[in-house]
Amino acid sequence: MKKIVISALSAGIIATNFSGCGNAPSPQSTKSSVYGFSFIEGKIVGKIGNKVVVEVGDKEIIEGNSYIDRLANSIMKNSLFVIGMDTSIDGESGKITDIRGKQLTIETNNQKLLNDQIVKIYIPKKTIAIVDFSLIGIDNKTLDKFAMEDMTTKLVQSGQYLVVERSKLNAILEEHKLADSGLLDERSSSQLGQLVSADIILTGTLSKRGANWVANLRLVDVKTGIILAAINENISGQEFRWEQAKDTANITENFEDNQLSSGWLLNVINKGGAESSGIIDPTIGANGTAQSYKIKYQFNNKRSNSFFMNSKLRDISSYHGISFYAKSDKSTTIRASIFDKNYNDPHDNKWIANLNLGTQWTQYEVPFDNFIIGHGYIQDNPGGDGKLDLDNIHRIMIEVIAKENQNNTSGQIWIDEITLY
Repeated sequence: MKKIVISALSAGIIATNFSGCGNAPSPQSTKSSVYGFSFIEGKIVGKIGNKVVVEVGDKEIIEGNSYIDRLANSIMKNSLFVIGMDTSIDGESGKITDIRGKQLTIETNNQKLLNDQIVKIYIPKKTIAIVDFSLIGIDNKTLDKFAMEDMTTKLVQSGQYLVVERSKLNAILEEHKLADSGLLDERSSSQLGQLVSADIILTGTLSKRGANWVANLRLVDVKTGIILAAINENISGQEFRWEQAKDTANITENFEDNQLSSGWLLNVINKGGAESSGIIDPTIGANGTAQSYKIKYQFNNKRSNSFFMNSKLRDISSYHGISFYAKSDKSTTIRASIFDKNYNDPHDNKWIANLNLGTQWTQYEVPFDNFIIGHGYIQDNPGGDGKLDLDNIHRIMIEVIAKENQNNTSGQIWIDEITLY
């Protein structure tokens, strides 16, 4: 069984043939990235006995502009350091005794440090407990879970935190009746943090304000009971609604249980006069499986096309591409297509990668970076913002198109083991 990984060069050549333009733009993904680091630079702005005052820089932690990215960025930047924590300054041990904005007071025995000196400060790893947000103005108690899970993932990915497991946290909240009043105050937060051995507690509210939302969060230093930061973020109703509806799970469609996973059509959609059908074929499968999905098509004109589609809204920014097995009864060209929704543009982008099928099962791996703006979209104004928003994918399709198969007015293809990688 063959395996084909679509390279940037081959994807560009194939897609150019189908889009009719040799300079089709490649996707500029807005995939969110989280950066981890152990040190941050600072400048000594004062000395008091065995203490130095260091003004630290503002280092970017998350690249991305979803409201989860914005909130997580604020949380991390406001809790890189906690009073009483051990650290080091230019390799010498020290203890943080005061924090005022970007200025840290560090107690150290290093007598060689000078005013205006640039130094490297070690960032200790902290344990954080995230309390479920209180919801104001809505009865749906599941909405905050999406935000909590995404935010927890980003905090863990940064490498700055150990996150208290939620079941342990909820059990202690219930046992000690600390959650009855909704948003925890500083005293309750400090008590909870001590019970779960956390350094920081994150608590807050999500409130509905007309069509929009407001997130009000507090970071509490467990040891001192002091609020490290109060974070306020406005969230558009459209952005919040999209975030909550997204599926972040992988696609694992293998057709073995005679049912399609959520979002997939039971049949194919025909356009331009095509006649086709789609069924689960119980007689043939790829990669050792017993079943696959068969599309039987009949094209009546060059504008005909048939496609198998998943229309579930997804965040696939943690994956690199799509993989599937496919074969045909004759040499056939198919197209993998993905559509993204744009936060600030009412139009969509369609991104495509075209593949040549043979009569033997072959595994195709198509990196998202190798999708280009699809046929039917103006190249210099492709209908959206011209960027592949992997966190807002609302259609994934596999298509057979008459124009690209002019010598094959009818035929069959089989698809199996669709997944993201």
